[in-house]
Amino acid sequence: MTIEDLGLTDRLALDRTHLANQRTLLAYTRTGIYLIFTSLGLLHLIHIDRDLHWIAWLAFILGGISILTGVINYFRMKRKINRLYK
Repeated sequence: MTIEDLGLTDRLALDRTHLANQRTLLAYTRTGIYLIFTSLGLLHLIHIDRDLHWIAWLAFILGGISILTGVINYFRMKRKINRLYK
């Protein structure tokens, strides 16, 4: 089944699926960026409290993992979607 064989409602559903996949990527990226900026803010406050040091690095690592997970998930789902309609 190709995309040209689909009816209008099915094509619109496919478009919604692509857009949902993009929104998910953006959500993962936004979460990762928030965690990284939070870690930078905590690293700036280290001179006040030394216990924030490991929390800041943990937030930085989790932010990177979040972004990486989002990118991997995006391309994996994109490949699955495209495989179904070729």
